[in-house]
Amino acid sequence: MPFTTGYDTAEAQLLITLSGFAYMDSSPLPGETVGEQEDRMRRDIDAALAESGYAAWHVVWGPGLSGDRANMLYVASQSSTNQFAVAIRGTEWDFWLNWIEDFASVLPLVPYTDVLPTIPAAAPEIAVGTNIGLQLLLQTQARTLDGQSMDVATFLAQAGDDAETFVTGHSLGGCLASVLAPSIAYRLGSSNNFKVYTFAAPTAGNRDFADYYDRLFTDSTGRNRSFRVYNDLDIVPASWASLPSIAALYTPAPQCSDRIKQLIARVQEVVGASYVQPGALANGSAHQLQGHVTAPNAVPLTPERGSLLFFYEVDQQHATETYMQLLDAPAVPATLAKLLASRSRLVAI
Repeated sequence: MPFTTGYDTAEAQLLITLSGFAYMDSSPLPGETVGEQEDRMRRDIDAALAESGYAAWHVVWGPGLSGDRANMLYVASQSSTNQFAVAIRGTEWDFWLNWIEDFASVLPLVPYTDVLPTIPAAAPEIAVGTNIGLQLLLQTQARTLDGQSMDVATFLAQAGDDAETFVTGHSLGGCLASVLAPSIAYRLGSSNNFKVYTFAAPTAGNRDFADYYDRLFTDSTGRNRSFRVYNDLDIVPASWASLPSIAALYTPAPQCSDRIKQLIARVQEVVGASYVQPGALANGSAHQLQGHVTAPNAVPLTPERGSLLFFYEVDQQHATETYMQLLDAPAVPATLAKLLASRSRLVAI
């Protein structure tokens, strides 16, 4: 599957699959070391790739876990085409709640400094919480197939000038992909051989960052090489650029809970219009998927029942497997069962 021009459905299907597999084995087994967990992840991701129909793809670097195991990324490759894909693990609905509840510490903007001097940039900034995650990913050491330990940028630099690299992730993983891809391009000196697909990503930074990102991943002919893919019924991509839309997303039901309305109002007062999503529907650098409300439309509802249905709907619309289904990615029953088990643990945190 060589690089294609513009958004490509087959690429999106591959990359949402790789993004979904990043969630596998996210919880360590009792007494399991970081290295043992990484080995288990690699085995299970490779097995899932074979089951999904992407048997030509294999993990070639990592997976790499940050020191506290909160962040994870891996690189898969299809050697016959010299293509690589950096997949970054995200989190689910519980993480979004944590962010908006802790907005004072994670949402203020800080300068984004990994800017190629050949691309005009004014004052790009990203969320301080996103920057923390970015630095952890850049510093993460992981093993290659021959046992060497190195960071992801060093590994990709060794792939050669002809290598083509996708960067992808779902949820927080998509947000981090949108800052990691330009940071790796900065370290390699060029973004020419990069293509980025993010899924369900919250906004990473301000307008100047979005403008820089869009310019960085546009080729000399004006064609896009970055794509923000989102479900129109998923509230996470509305954070933080279009927060007010969240409250009325599921009309007429299930209605947004009072708790979420209060949190939205608090965050909106602080962030205002500071955050801007990269990509646009008009030029094809954003790609909207059409979701379908799944919660029972029972009327009348008590406030408690309504809140439960809202949280259920949020979880369903944001789930990796929902994006896989909306994109018609290959069905992988055994792997999806493992992903669902991992997600149920994440949501319970």
